[in-house]
Amino acid sequence: MPQVSTSSHKRPRKLWWLVGFILFAVFAVLQMPASWLLEKYAPDTPYVQHISGNLWQGSAIWQIPSSATPLTGTAGWSWQPWYLLLGKLGAEVDIYSEQTRLNGQVKLGLNSWQIDNMSGKIAPETLARVVDWQLPNTPIQVNAVSLKRHSGSNSNNESSNKRSGFSQADGQLTWVGGEVGYPSGGKVFYITMPAMRAELSAEQKNNKNLLHVNLLNNQDKRLGDLYLDGDNMLDVSLTQRLLENMPEYQGQAPQDTSVVSVRQPLLAGLGAR
Repeated sequence: MPQVSTSSHKRPRKLWWLVGFILFAVFAVLQMPASWLLEKYAPDTPYVQHISGNLWQGSAIWQIPSSATPLTGTAGWSWQPWYLLLGKLGAEVDIYSEQTRLNGQVKLGLNSWQIDNMSGKIAPETLARVVDWQLPNTPIQVNAVSLKRHSGSNSNNESSNKRSGFSQADGQLTWVGGEVGYPSGGKVFYITMPAMRAELSAEQKNNKNLLHVNLLNNQDKRLGDLYLDGDNMLDVSLTQRLLENMPEYQGQAPQDTSVVSVRQPLLAGLGAR
């Protein structure tokens, strides 16, 4: 009768000890309090008021100062470990602020961040905290929005896929519109915004990777364009077709003509804390 090999009773090989140690270390890190990590690596972050849980699962209360009333809300996350196979940190994220609700995936790479399949709605109360305008009581619907932004160099010596800016964008925002009143020069101007949608895409323009937001009405007619570059500069272009909805506007031009063009920082309306 053959004898049982004594090799089967030997201790596990060193490789298995190493694998076990790595797994233990990973899970130990994931159980570390998120508040301790924030205090250690981002102690002066002004936008997070309170944080609980750990890297695996947790939540935070955030606040963004604005020119009107500070915008506050909560965010919760649930880690998705399989994105480590792609060299990224990924999590399912839920964002709440008053009646605003957003859900999607957030992924962080070495030199990039990415949002996938973000859906939900942005409530008019949330918009009113950011801009000091009179807005209709209608939310903006967010439909499967995906963005990928690199933080690489804008040098001409770098390849285009390493320059900072948006390399991928998809999805749309929809809004039923309504009357908008915005202050300018001590006077409030009114415009009846038509129902519209914003189609998102990534474009290369003037040697830059841009996020393009194409504004269209329900008949797929152009209302305007927004371009956001890697330096967070926003270019806004509005057409004659959109401005015709303003009672005091007297301009005359073909409807597809861009009659208003503005360039400013994306967060120009937000004040420092």
